[in-house]
Amino acid sequence: MEKPKVMVALRDTETAGSLTKLACQMASLAGTNVIALHVIEVPPGLPIDVMDPIFERPGQQVLSLARQIASNNFSMHISTKLLKARNAGEAIVGEAEEDKIDLLVIGYHQNHGLAETLLGSTVQHVTHHAPCRVLVQVPPPKSKAKPAVVSEEKAEEGVETKKPEAA
Repeated sequence: MEKPKVMVALRDTETAGSLTKLACQMASLAGTNVIALHVIEVPPGLPIDVMDPIFERPGQQVLSLARQIASNNFSMHISTKLLKARNAGEAIVGEAEEDKIDLLVIGYHQNHGLAETLLGSTVQHVTHHAPCRVLVQVPPPKSKAKPAVVSEEKAEEGVETKKPEAA
């Protein structure tokens, strides 16, 4: 019987660490390795096979970080893939089908706006079309700074008040 295959789809260096760790943990439990994938979304006005370091460098950095995290934290060697596509969701699903992936780990960013509602997102596409189980990591909401509340008594203690002078 073939070992299950785990793939992690990485978008940026901000989330690559936590997603890679999660994928490595899942792979360790299953006794298998991880394939890390980064998709470069090429805009429609450019040829799909555009060769430009401006497009490739961020993806290479993300995959390098994933390799480093897997090696340092799990003593695991992971395979990496850098793809170019018009749509990241379709490319991720295609790779999962082609590689016969059993578990796909992907992250969700909560800071989407109206564009996600109108156009859909990578995560929505992957969860609806992937040929395997999908584990979506949602980060905790960022805490908003709360204003310091000072009671009126404490506030008055720190403020000097002048007494009106008698005339």
